Order: sequence, then C-alpha cells, then structure tokens
Amino acid sequence: MNEGYALRHLRKLMGWSFEEDNRETNWLRMMSDFKYDSYRDFWAGARFVESLLGWLQQFAPEHRRQAYALVREKLIFLSFTEIEHLVSRTRPVFVHDVLLDRVAGKSNVAKYLIWSKAETQKLYADLLQRTLFVGLSDGARVDGFRRANDGLISNEQVALGYDLSHEKWRDMHEELKARTKDPGARFEVLFLIDDFTGSGKSLIRMENGTWKGKLKKLAVSFRCHPKLFAQDCVVRAHHYIGTEGAKSAITALLAQATGPSGPKVWFPNPVGISFDLILKKELTLSRGQNEQLDELLDRYYDARVETKSIKVGGTDVKFGFAACGLPLILEHNTPNNSVGLLWAESSSPPAAPGHTMRPLFRRAQRHT
Repeated sequence: MNEGYALRHLRKLMGWSFEEDNRETNWLRMMSDFKYDSYRDFWAGARFVESLLGWLQQFAPEHRRQAYALVREKLIFLSFTEIEHLVSRTRPVFVHDVLLDRVAGKSNVAKYLIWSKAETQKLYADLLQRTLFVGLSDGARVDGFRRANDGLISNEQVALGYDLSHEKWRDMHEELKARTKDPGARFEVLFLIDDFTGSGKSLIRMENGTWKGKLKKLAVSFRCHPKLFAQDCVVRAHHYIGTEGAKSAITALLAQATGPSGPKVWFPNPVGISFDLILKKELTLSRGQNEQLDELLDRYYDARVETKSIKVGGTDVKFGFAACGLPLILEHNTPNNSVGLLWAESSSPPAAPGHTMRPLFRRAQRHT
C-alpha cells in the first residue's frame, strides 16, 4: 500500500481536523523513516503506517484516539543502530570489567595498575582467550558480537546457543587447548549473552517448587563437563536490556540458588548479572494508571492468544507477560512483556462473540 494513500485513509479513520492531520502526518512520516519502518516482522510490502491503519480499524470509533495515544505517547522503539551499540559495548565495558576483577584477584595487583605491568597485561590477554561466550537466544546478536570483536575473540569462543551437544562442548575445548597451546587449558570465564529480559523468568524461576530456566539447564551442562571449566570459573549473565523488576527478581533468585534450597545441580560459584540499559519502573503501564487505557485493554482482548509459555507468567497478557506492562518494541521482535494490544494476534475469528486481535507489531513467537 502506498504510504500517502494510507495516510489519507488514516485521517478519515481518525477524524482528524486539518491541524491535527498536518501535525500527525509529519510526526508519522518522521518516526516511520527514522525508526518504525525498520521493524523486521512487517509483512512484505507493508510498513508502519499501513500496519497502523489496519490495527486501528479493530477499534470502535470512540476508542481509536485512546489506542493511537498509546502509540503516540508511550511507545518505546529501539532501532537496529541502538541495539547494535549495546552489542558493541559488551566486550569493552562488561567483559572487560569481569576480566579486570579476575586479573586483580589472581595477581594481587590493583585494577588501575594492571596496564602498567607487562605480566598483568599478558594475564589479561590470556584470560580473554580462556573466556567462552554463549548466546542465550536468537536475539543475542551473536553475529554482531563477533563482528564487533573481530581479531580479539575467536569464532570458536562463541556459541550461538546454550543447548549444546557433548560433541560441541568437546570441540570448543579442543579449540581452547589449541588456541592457548596449553593441553590442560580450561575455560575460566563463562559469559552468557541475551538481548532482553522483562521479568527474568526465562533466565531463572521457581515453578511449582521446581527450579527452571536457561541457567538451570546450563548448570547441568556445566557440571557434566568438569574438564572444560576451572573450579573457580566466573559465570556472568549479561543482558543488553532489562527492567528494574527483572534485575531485582533475578538477583533474589540467584542468592537463593546458592543456598540449601537451591537447585540440586548448580554452578560451584555465585552467578553474576549485568545489564547495559535498564528500563525504569516509571516507564511501565499498570492497571489503575489510566482508566481509559484499562478499558481499552480489557475490551479488545482475546484470551486465545495465551499459550503454555505465556501462562508461566501467571497472568493474562493484557499488560504483557507477567503483567510487566511495557510499551517496548525491539526492531527484531516485540517482547511478550509488552502490552498485548501491540503484538498479540488471534489465530482465527472466535466461534463465540468476542474480539479478534490484530497486531501493530507482529511478534515472532520463540515459545509456544
């Protein structure tokens, strides 16, 4: 659909005055060009304005301005360039900090003096070679991470996913021994990378008295390959983006995991976490903040969009997975922690009277 055609129909659909139409058309064109059109999961031949036009048609005329206000006033869109910036900062900022602590502990040299001594510089370089990087999801941008560190980190140090076969673990160990020319080499740092967490539940959670999550699965692999990792191996889980709530929840669960009530199989040392961009609680939407928005999210909702993985959050997705209430869009996908009205899509018209949800930013589901 032609953008100009879509904008003309949008004006009629919204009932904008001449002044409103001029203002909103300029804003929509600017934001579409600058950010929104880059969203990867728009259908071929369609972009943001066309998607917005279709999305707004699901609302009754009296509710369209409230729906548009959600996009106009609350939406947070992180573009490819912005996320790539976070990816490129990972090694020089967060990995660097882990390695400095490690070198300082091993050499008994203050962190600020490490670069003044040849032996500690060499130890730092050696530790970087003995660091294993693991992507925790397809959003971890492992390809971008590799390119940003070309010449510093070997491709054999980076695993695309965390559910690895025994053969893959063995191959990475063999590459480590060849790279360091040390037949007894072990990984001394395990650095885990993911793009986003809104609730922390995918990383670590308690479900019906059972420990679950990506860290739990990795701990089993870690323990199954004792010859790959040093006894005092540092484990760090890093997210490019996270919420304050996720940080608090993960921190509390990691403290519990190291105690007597923790998983039977766990890492021998405490797991550290880090985030580059923290979304403050003030950015989130919650029930009671805006009665009109509450009504909109309740009225235009279809419970059939809830999958088994969504039910892990313990709530519906009117305000997103685990009621995180985020108005967040990432250019490569929309988190299910965002309010459902932005991304949820009904699979078919309801058999009984009900609402069929249309997404503004169609979400690629990672879990069912």
